[in-house]
Amino acid sequence: MKRALLVAMCLGLSGRVSAQAGASVSADAVIVTVGMTITTLRDLNFGTVIKGVATTIAPTAANAGEWQVSGSGNAFVIITFTLPTQLTNIQALPGSTMPISFSATSAIWRRATNDPTGGNTFNPATGAVGRFGPPPNFNLYIWIGGTVNPAAAAKPGIYQGNVIVSLIYQ
Repeated sequence: MKRALLVAMCLGLSGRVSAQAGASVSADAVIVTVGMTITTLRDLNFGTVIKGVATTIAPTAANAGEWQVSGSGNAFVIITFTLPTQLTNIQALPGSTMPISFSATSAIWRRATNDPTGGNTFNPATGAVGRFGPPPNFNLYIWIGGTVNPAAAAKPGIYQGNVIVSLIYQ
């Protein structure tokens, strides 16, 4: 009987036992003084390509795509791309396309200086974290190259697609 009463008391008390726990996170913010402006300085231009022959443009080439971005001095930004997998012939019948690809070294960003030499190479498929220039030059420059591979039976004409760059303050 005493054992049953003791068990009953323990069961009754276990419902009344309380525990307390806590955790915290820090709160932080980065204030930027201005928004961003993006200017396309040059389109990625493969020029005339030959059927059946792959053509590659390096991000350091004179015909690589280029953007100038202005923002808050020394601020960090996340750079991402929306990349096409094919270019469409705008002169031929619908369905005429040419593959386009980008390698792990097809993009470069550089702060303050409009010259890809010495810039930060990155994979445009995965993006990068870039940084605006210090005062007084609050610019960041981005270049992109790529490879087109026209089929041996590709239809003649002008092939186009869009490479979209997006930046978000980090």
